[in-house]
Amino acid sequence: MNRKFSSMLCMILASFVLLAGCGNSGNSANGASPANSNTPQASQASPAAEPSPSGSAEAAASGGTRKVSTALGEVEVPANPQRIIVNWYVGDVFTLGLKPAAYSGWAQKTMPFFDKFEGVPAIEKWEPEELLKYDPDLIITYDPQDFDKLSKIAPVIVVPEGDVKTTERLAFLGEATGRTAEARAAIQTFESKLAEAKKKLTSDIFRDKTFSVLQDWGGDSYGVMYETGSRGGTLLYEYLGLNKPEKLQQLVDSSGKGRDSLSYEVAAQYFGDYVLWFLTEGKDSEFAQTEIWKSIPAVRDGHIVDIPGEYIGLFYYSDVASMTAQLDHIMDKLLALSK
Repeated sequence: MNRKFSSMLCMILASFVLLAGCGNSGNSANGASPANSNTPQASQASPAAEPSPSGSAEAAASGGTRKVSTALGEVEVPANPQRIIVNWYVGDVFTLGLKPAAYSGWAQKTMPFFDKFEGVPAIEKWEPEELLKYDPDLIITYDPQDFDKLSKIAPVIVVPEGDVKTTERLAFLGEATGRTAEARAAIQTFESKLAEAKKKLTSDIFRDKTFSVLQDWGGDSYGVMYETGSRGGTLLYEYLGLNKPEKLQQLVDSSGKGRDSLSYEVAAQYFGDYVLWFLTEGKDSEFAQTEIWKSIPAVRDGHIVDIPGEYIGLFYYSDVASMTAQLDHIMDKLLALSK
């Protein structure tokens, strides 16, 4: 994590907790708050334009702004942005109850927020001349290079991918856009489900088991790809705290690659006790037709969780809404295997 940004998050977290405590002292019975460690105070509104936690009509009407401390410095943004353009973090924007003016990404029917894409144009080319067409008042991106490239068009908030946890990013963007209540609600739902899942995964059935995320791309293509971030890897390893097989962990550590290909000849060595096995839509797994497949313990024990190709959208992003839906799907499948 960027040290400067990490230190800044810790400092603003402390102030946010104090403010939240004062503001909720009369409503503690409702218990509506996310995990303390993942809710940084990301913005600092001026007294003349201080918004409510979920934005305010008054701030918008007065043309109010707030100052947001980002990884690349302080940025002045609209208090209640109306025309957001977002690159990659579109799930966060939808979760905050905001409809972007345009997005750069991918839409697919099994994404939990698929219906929210309706009426929102997809950006064909993430370049200044293309973005100007949408007259944005705020740009949200993962790429630090966009800060200088796009700041003349509109204020740019950069959250470098991997610099903060997914829940921290949503809390940060909620503060930056005046949507703290929406961010809190989504994080609380996710973390509540996460706690329940962890209880089940530490039961006798799953305790000390290893988990792999693998996809068969075909013997004439990439072979079997392992994943540690995409395809639900962020949820499994970072949030659920599940273990990779020792050989896979060694490979990741030595290569520095969280995603790479494995030949059919060696792929079996990287299967965990349980496997999320991603399939290509409309195509059977070639590897599952080999003799090697039959010898894999996870296959013999019935511990393969097939993810049909049409569900790839569900596992495409790693935002809070996507991980919440992924968690429901994975736990249903794992618990069904244990019966």
